[in-house]
Amino acid sequence: MKISRRAVLKLLGGGVPVFPIVPSKRSLGQSLNVAPIPNTSSEVRTLQLYPDRTTVLMGSDAYLKGSLKIRWPDQTAKRFWVENWISPNDSFTWTVNAPRSSEYLISMIVVSCPKAIVNCMEPSSPVEVEIASGSRRLTHWIKYRDTSPLGQWNREYVAGTLPLNAGVNTIRMRALNRPEKGAMNLALFSIELVQPDVKARQDQEAAELRSSTGWMADAKYGLMFHWNTRSQPREGTQQPYYQAVQKFDVSAFADMVQRTGAGYVVFVTTWADYYFPAPIQAIDRILPGRTCDRDLPSDLADALNERGINLMLYYHPGHDDKAWWDRTGFNNVDKAEFFDRWCSIISEIGERYGKRLAGFWFDDGILTYYPFSAPWERMTRAAKAGNADRVVAYNPWILPKATDFQDFFCGEGDLIEGQITGEGFLPIGGTGIYTGGPQAGLQATITTPNERGNWCHDEPHSPIPLPRYSTIDMINKFKECIVRRNIPVINLEVYQDGTPSGAALEEFDAIRKAFA
Repeated sequence: MKISRRAVLKLLGGGVPVFPIVPSKRSLGQSLNVAPIPNTSSEVRTLQLYPDRTTVLMGSDAYLKGSLKIRWPDQTAKRFWVENWISPNDSFTWTVNAPRSSEYLISMIVVSCPKAIVNCMEPSSPVEVEIASGSRRLTHWIKYRDTSPLGQWNREYVAGTLPLNAGVNTIRMRALNRPEKGAMNLALFSIELVQPDVKARQDQEAAELRSSTGWMADAKYGLMFHWNTRSQPREGTQQPYYQAVQKFDVSAFADMVQRTGAGYVVFVTTWADYYFPAPIQAIDRILPGRTCDRDLPSDLADALNERGINLMLYYHPGHDDKAWWDRTGFNNVDKAEFFDRWCSIISEIGERYGKRLAGFWFDDGILTYYPFSAPWERMTRAAKAGNADRVVAYNPWILPKATDFQDFFCGEGDLIEGQITGEGFLPIGGTGIYTGGPQAGLQATITTPNERGNWCHDEPHSPIPLPRYSTIDMINKFKECIVRRNIPVINLEVYQDGTPSGAALEEFDAIRKAFA
């Protein structure tokens, strides 16, 4: 079942700018015809709190009472939010096991009157919510954020600390009253618990791991290419992936990128089907037959670096590929094996390419890794193996950043005003680092498709669609980005031989001249 982005937007409420809703559409597409359903389970699960890092309690992990509904509840590899929080009678209850008695800082990822879900006619005034355990109660006001759908979700920090005893505790969250005006309509993605000393250590270590993104902003713009097992030729029969990897002309590809004027490339691996175009032993240990004898990223890095162009790799965990996913350890209740294997793969890739690999663009950061209290510090150290200056990002989609253990915002979206200006947090003449908001502290980028089709040219016997924007529109939008050091990263569809459309090349001929 193939679902367009416009169809997904219609399901999410409609009336909002077109932007990619989910990077890997096939897994979500299977459930788009299923309406959100209430969580009617009376089962109470005990969730373990981590003593050494932030613990995520997903809204969908709670016992839900009242009108609350889980968005796309049949998803397993991706976790979404709980919506339809419309009354003080609605409540979330989590049962947690604390390793020791301690005070915990509380934050939450929440939105009031979310445009991408309900598009409220009259936004509500602030809503006071209570988080309680035992006799201790904390309160917090959730306010409506008048931004685009891409900037509405926010991480809210609750004042005070919540004491928990060693062993089993119950945490309950509810609204105290209806708003003074407007209809109450909240959605909760998660709450986060962390001990104050652990939070201080995490903040310090995240800052120490941060790499400079100045070279990204200096590049002015970059390109992304979804070239993988699904890539189709313009005409004729698709070559087997291993053969296509072997025949890929890196010199011609690098010449094409140089012609566009782009300063760096994000080259996509493991998208839709989990295959990697290089001999990575950590992958072969999990499932043989998913790597290639030729090391295409190595050849690409050399060819691009010779032309002064940096290479980044896009990496997807592979949940759309059942044969792969079943071997990763993700289906275990304890995700330790999954994250161990992930770190082994990524560190081997990092060590293999060293300083020739400038960055990683990790997809599904907020939907697949974050809900399971990912060991972000360890993951980012693995991603920087072989090159401490390598930049790293975990895609948060329309949600706030998943972690501070990263360098830039993936920026999946569109070249629209709110994303270009960072909703006011990317001033003209600034550094390109968000000064506040959901992505505070990260380098800004906007990753968006150039064509009206898919991210990948996966339609056989068909031409690449025309660009979505006129050349003059693109130049004007790039100008608005560049004065803020916000980096457009444009995904060009390419055929299986690695070539884009003639229309895209003509468009970028003009863009290159405009910013030479």
